[in-house]
Amino acid sequence: MPKTKASSGALDRFQALLATVSVSADIHAITAHEGADAQLTDLLRQAHDRWGYGLHHLRHEARWTGQTVELLADGRVVADLNAEPARIATTYASMAAPDENGLSLWPVLGDGHRTSFRNAAQMRVLIEDGRDFETLWSAEKQGLSARVWRTQTYEGELLAVEYVRPTSATQLLADAAWDVITRIKDRTLQRELMKRSEQGGILQAFLSARHKEAEANLAQLAEAHFTVQGHVGRLTGSAARDIEAFRALQRATAEELLALQDRAVKQVGATLYGELR
Repeated sequence: MPKTKASSGALDRFQALLATVSVSADIHAITAHEGADAQLTDLLRQAHDRWGYGLHHLRHEARWTGQTVELLADGRVVADLNAEPARIATTYASMAAPDENGLSLWPVLGDGHRTSFRNAAQMRVLIEDGRDFETLWSAEKQGLSARVWRTQTYEGELLAVEYVRPTSATQLLADAAWDVITRIKDRTLQRELMKRSEQGGILQAFLSARHKEAEANLAQLAEAHFTVQGHVGRLTGSAARDIEAFRALQRATAEELLALQDRAVKQVGATLYGELR
């Protein structure tokens, strides 16, 4: 089926949604071939690993209809890419269950042993034991929190670690706006914006210096509603029982999350500087 202007717009919006968490793919090329749904679903699941809604207990799928990309959870359509990013973000947020620290109260596994993380010796036993398990959240360095789980899949054993550093798209935009303002070479303008930020916040000060449509334009961007909050690392096969492989995975996943969040600030800063001029 030839792509219409409307369907191309939906594909562009899906690509933009994925880009908020540095998941890259040519969505137009993917949907030009058979079997697109499997690839779109894999990309959506990668994005959920990073958006940090904590909805791992649901089966997320993406389906290309020829006109739009539908987003499904446990087989039910919850949104499609004809909707604005704000509406899609609100839909996913309504399904989440964050605690007072922004950490998901949803368990990953429906069944299995849930335990608090106490020490390295306990983790070795859990990893080398054959049972499914899931740990509760534990505080880590640099504002990170982590949880670990092991389960059986169709492909065999899966051991996963999830790191989260809760933030929000609004905070990310403010950080990016600050980054842009501090790089302004016109010191008079820079001082004026910083002064304005004392009344309405750094983001509002930045938008007020753009043009009257800037705030409305920003609301249409996926970056205004989605951002990186988490990252999931996974081991399968014999590595899922290897404590040293797990420790390496922990380090890599935490480092990747911090790098992704730094990249997100720079990416949004470029968007603010460029698209909203």
